[in-house]
Amino acid sequence: MDKSEYDAGMKQVEKLLNKEKYLDALTTLKGMLEKAADNKEYKADILSKISEAYYGKEGVKTENAISNLIESLKIRTELEQPEILALEMMNLAYLQDEAGSLENAEKTLKEAMEVADQLEDVSLTLSLKNALADILSEDKKNTEEATKIYKEIMNESEKEKIWEIYYEACVSLIKLLRDRDNMEEANKLSNENIEKAEATLNSFKTKKDKEEFKDIISYLYDVSIDLAMENEDIGRARDLAEKFKGEK
Repeated sequence: MDKSEYDAGMKQVEKLLNKEKYLDALTTLKGMLEKAADNKEYKADILSKISEAYYGKEGVKTENAISNLIESLKIRTELEQPEILALEMMNLAYLQDEAGSLENAEKTLKEAMEVADQLEDVSLTLSLKNALADILSEDKKNTEEATKIYKEIMNESEKEKIWEIYYEACVSLIKLLRDRDNMEEANKLSNENIEKAEATLNSFKTKKDKEEFKDIISYLYDVSIDLAMENEDIGRARDLAEKFKGEK
């Protein structure tokens, strides 16, 4: 299979996945896998997509999704593709968590963080830490640990000015506090970060930077409006909505 055939096949697979035609996608992918022969990079990409298609088709029955992704990871390791390896390990951790194995998911993410650390990729490391906090936050007994990790991510990403990860962790922490009935802390964090977001937005000089940042903080405004509605503070919710609309 040459590159043009591979590219055309993967493009067709994406269309099928977007239309949720998972069985058709699997048929196409398995045919491509047979043709991939000794091209290990193609094989790894195809196995990763097979995993995605199986997850779409079978949902919580994750055995096929996990087994194919593990085969892809083996090839990534052999080919020495650490960045892709770390990202696919994050996907594996989510599958392991969905299969009910938090212990395996946590282990996988920590191994992925070691890979990211070797790359000295701060953004990737923080994304993996965020995934770990998300998984831990699902269980009430892990609330304290998840909260600690979210705060670490916010501190580190603010220093590096990696705003997308900062606000992703911030919104997740606000939701966690709200879901654990700690509305006072959730409101405090929301208010502090709305102010911080406005100040940061005003610090950007170019229209492009401002527009990109507005997209990043949109979820902060969404969760803050939701909090105001839950507090029955209609005025606050309206002010936030109008302010964000004005910023847009």
